[in-house]
Amino acid sequence: MRFTSLGIVTACVAICCILTVLVTSANAGIIADDNFNRPDGSLVGTVPTPGPGGVWTNHSGTPGDLLISSGQAIVQHGVPSEDAHTQFVDVTSGVLTADFDVTVNDDTQIVAGDSEYFAHFMADGTFNFVSRLYVVPANTDGNDYTLGLSTSSGGFTDVFPNDFTFGDQIHVTLTYDFGTSLSSLTVGATTIGSSVPVAETVLNSFALRQSDSANNETISVDNLVVTGVPEPASIALLGLAGLAMAAVARRR
Repeated sequence: MRFTSLGIVTACVAICCILTVLVTSANAGIIADDNFNRPDGSLVGTVPTPGPGGVWTNHSGTPGDLLISSGQAIVQHGVPSEDAHTQFVDVTSGVLTADFDVTVNDDTQIVAGDSEYFAHFMADGTFNFVSRLYVVPANTDGNDYTLGLSTSSGGFTDVFPNDFTFGDQIHVTLTYDFGTSLSSLTVGATTIGSSVPVAETVLNSFALRQSDSANNETISVDNLVVTGVPEPASIALLGLAGLAMAAVARRR
């Protein structure tokens, strides 16, 4: 079969478009997905449902302390000490995002000086923790709590402006941007960004953390979805490659 120059150009452009879609899908697709709908018991050793995502693995504390109950992961600040993570493909550029539902329960207002992070990204086999999400004292005295954010260690650096009520489920979006080395937190229409950058070259896990705090609140986590967003430059380079292919075809 013989192709005209116009046919070759059209084919090149079509191939470029298909490759762009494939690259976008691969990089921006779901890399971990867990609704925790499986029998009550230890979270560690279970596989995310419906997946993908690696087997939940202990990286600190007492194995068996971090539990699934009634189709949710239960983060109990207090005596339970286990921290665990699910691993996914290496993400080295663009924006890493975790969407999940959170319900905080306690019987007293979170008090000044009481703050514990309970979720974050990490690199498997390290203690490189970023995008740490905290339960912290409310902005207005008498309210239950709000959320704090830090890119890495040293306590939360930024506080969400809205307060929340114990027992109410909220949907949060937690990110780490490799381009800026900063994290962000979104609840509803409001987003806050971390103010202290921490550069990481690779992240491949989402983790839940239990620790001891003054109020020892219980946090239920559900409907976790982690995605990796492609770096815009990657798509731009692919487009340039397509144009180069078209230019070659024109010269034939």
